[in-house]
Amino acid sequence: MIASGFMFRKVLRCRAFFFFSALLSFMICKGGVALSQPTIGPVSGEALYYEVTYEWGPIYLEVGEVIFTAYSKPENTLIELDSIEENVQPHWEFVGWGTSKPNWDWFYPVNSAYTSATDSVLKPEVFSRIGREGRHRYNRSYTRNMPDCMALNCIDGELEDSSICQPDSAEEFRDVLSAIHWCRQLPWSTFELGDVIEMNLLLDGEVHRTTLEFWGDVKHHSKFWPDSVACWEFHPTLIDGTVFKPGDEMKVFMTADDQRLPVYIETELIIGAAKIHLAQHPIYDNEAFQVLRDSCRGVTRNLD
Repeated sequence: MIASGFMFRKVLRCRAFFFFSALLSFMICKGGVALSQPTIGPVSGEALYYEVTYEWGPIYLEVGEVIFTAYSKPENTLIELDSIEENVQPHWEFVGWGTSKPNWDWFYPVNSAYTSATDSVLKPEVFSRIGREGRHRYNRSYTRNMPDCMALNCIDGELEDSSICQPDSAEEFRDVLSAIHWCRQLPWSTFELGDVIEMNLLLDGEVHRTTLEFWGDVKHHSKFWPDSVACWEFHPTLIDGTVFKPGDEMKVFMTADDQRLPVYIETELIIGAAKIHLAQHPIYDNEAFQVLRDSCRGVTRNLD
């Protein structure tokens, strides 16, 4: 995912989003399962600015940045997503950008955009991943072609075009952006220590059954926050077969309030740790929001 492109080569293709994937790259863990439905909606005009760091003992390196945005489309309006010819009529449009810091472009250049258009209950209609992460160029899109299926169009050639379906599952599958907001809406205050939440995640042409384990309440403090903030802590379990070694830990802190801000994500690496810190979280009006998106789309560094 986006943030994965900022780490050492042995973990460059890890999906540590990916809040973007950092949030949601896992394999099924054992234990009781809490099946829950979202209760709080996204906020239109929201922008979450993240700093990506690599930390090992006294070493602290700012290596990348990520921006997530959410926008509610008016009724009966059409949008055309980048590099997707088909018009869709979504309720929500989520877009995220990730870039390496200029002084790290020589090591692992990143400039990636993720876009998701969903209905009102965050069921994805279109999802795309376009840009560069190291030596890899990505240009792939998923478009819903049946109620339980999405068609993959992979222009970059790394995956075969296919139709990804999950007809036998009671739970919808989601792309990485809609999954983030789905997780933010879960009724975290009702969970108990050790509860496990199931989710189906569309990732690299496959649907993975994934889980989040609730670890309870925690106080978070960073240089981006003047005071400690009360959070819920949960741990994604890593997808079997990824570059994470067995026993690696991933944890996420989300503010224990109605904003549900993912303020901190940490993933252990072979050496050191990758950390993702929420730095700003403004809500823009329509004009300022469009200026932000235009400026992000205008960043062409590393795309050559």
